[in-house]
Amino acid sequence: MEPRRTNDSASLSAKTVRAPMRMTGPVRVVCLLAISAAVWLPGLGTWERLSYHEAFVAQGAREMLDSGEWSYPTIGGRPWLEKPPLPWWLVVAIGRAVGGVDETVARLPSAIAATLMVLGVSTFATRYYGPGLGLIAGAVQATTAWSALRGRLAEADILLAALVTWTVVAFDRMLVEGSEEGPVRRRWRWAFFVLLGTMSMVKGIGFGPVLTIAAIASAIVWRRDGRALRSLMFPAGWIVSAAIALAWPIAMIARHGTSALSLWILHVADRLAERPSAFIGEPWWEYVPGVFAQAMPWAPIAVVGAWHSLRRGVLGRLAGGTVPASVVAGDRLLWAWSAAPLVLLSMATIKNAHYAIAAQVPWSIWAALGLARISRKLVHRGRSPERLKRVASVGFATLAILYGMGFSLLAPGLDWRGREGAFYETAGRRLPPGAPVALLYDDFDRNPYESPFGAVPHDLGVRLFYLRRPARVIRGRRPGDETPAEGRSCPPALRVLRPTSEAPVYLIARERDRPDLDRLGRLELLERGPSTRFDREYHLFRLAARPMAVADLDESDPTR
Repeated sequence: MEPRRTNDSASLSAKTVRAPMRMTGPVRVVCLLAISAAVWLPGLGTWERLSYHEAFVAQGAREMLDSGEWSYPTIGGRPWLEKPPLPWWLVVAIGRAVGGVDETVARLPSAIAATLMVLGVSTFATRYYGPGLGLIAGAVQATTAWSALRGRLAEADILLAALVTWTVVAFDRMLVEGSEEGPVRRRWRWAFFVLLGTMSMVKGIGFGPVLTIAAIASAIVWRRDGRALRSLMFPAGWIVSAAIALAWPIAMIARHGTSALSLWILHVADRLAERPSAFIGEPWWEYVPGVFAQAMPWAPIAVVGAWHSLRRGVLGRLAGGTVPASVVAGDRLLWAWSAAPLVLLSMATIKNAHYAIAAQVPWSIWAALGLARISRKLVHRGRSPERLKRVASVGFATLAILYGMGFSLLAPGLDWRGREGAFYETAGRRLPPGAPVALLYDDFDRNPYESPFGAVPHDLGVRLFYLRRPARVIRGRRPGDETPAEGRSCPPALRVLRPTSEAPVYLIARERDRPDLDRLGRLELLERGPSTRFDREYHLFRLAARPMAVADLDESDPTR
């Protein structure tokens, strides 16, 4: 059936928005899976050591496995409720199946989520622009810089982007599948509300749903789509969505009291405050270019596709011609999906480019539209369509392979921060089984992360993950404090480290901690750490008790 056409910007009613369903097809799905595997699987666990943010997920999942407590993660035994637990649960599920958590296990859920996002992008693009463009859009998504990188990090961002993508797809599908109350439409409507609630379990309570609802509401208003609005008037769906979103927060408040609630309020309020105190964002002159840099190498082509998509969305037509109303509806939904969340994110005081990736998913479809436009111009100039298809296939395959090879072969040599992880790993092997370890901080790693459950140094997750054993955190003398030789006593917090004749103490500390530690016992350097940064040169020490006569003399020292 020929789709209805429009030459003006009149209202796109429900009937004009609906279009015959077109599927991606099994061959195209296999192609997208192959591209995704080439981008994300090579060297997934070895391309670099875990970052600070990744280590909180990996270490939290490891502690959940060890303790059997799955309701919330812990770091060093302390509750870690900064983010909802879905990313941890996914790592724990895989870790339990394979017998533990390592870098590969920690990052595998992100790679899977990135692949599902690619299929979601292809599904959406196929619906409005056809299977060929759906395949290109999926391939663009897999080879976009932010997608290729975030799919390799054990962080929540890519999982949230995948859920947002499929929530928008479910919203769109429930408008075009079957009759008003057909079984397929009912399934998509339930999928929409379940996914909407699940988003609150990823990066922050309400963060994903607010961005998604803003996009959908903007699209409904722009398309003047009464049918879509009526489809959302579904009390049972909203109840289920709210139950999924609120079950874990309510459980944590019941278990930990108002400490959990105050923590979440801090996360929201400080990011919106005029002068944030707990979090740091990017200035606009870094944030705006960062958003475009994340879309490379396709950003320039996406601008071309986005411009023509906007013209269709605003005018309802192309200059000198007509366009199916269903395509105009798709353009408007794409722009609402990208613009509304970006406006909300840019209004916050704390802005970081990677917060915007869920709103950048439409850019992949715009890039595909831009590539299709370039292809049509080349065909008009005499190029063979079949040859252009072969060039595109080889180009995407080559780019995917280059990503995989770059991450697996080149990135390990550039991982300067990985030397810290390697040092902690070596230190953990040198320690006797069951020996207690103390992590001595004199500046608490550039100020700790303060939470109602105690201050947490930013690198604590990395240290615990690679040490593979519990360790206590001790705050020592800060930089600039007087040393014991100048008449100041040893900080009280360090006195708990005084060893006994039966049990030496093992600790990781800086060279400048020696004056304090020498007053507590006989200090021996076991392993020298890397000099990755001027304030992060830590070493492994063994602190043993002094001979009795010396110890007695030390007890009488008035400067102790």
